[in-house]
Amino acid sequence: MKSAAGIIAAGSAFAGAGIAGLLIGIWFDHVRHTEYLAVAGLFAGVVLGGYAAFRLLVQTNIS
Repeated sequence: MKSAAGIIAAGSAFAGAGIAGLLIGIWFDHVRHTEYLAVAGLFAGVVLGGYAAFRLLVQTNIS
């Protein structure tokens, strides 16, 4: 059974990576005067956050 702390950590990793990717994308949009890097940053953050959350959930299951 997965512990609540492991699930909270996985959710936090997913959300944190998504928000960080979005903020970095917004910053790059501002610096480079583009309109699409925020979406690319959000997508990259969600992908990396999903991978991190998956890894945390797999590690939580091993006892």
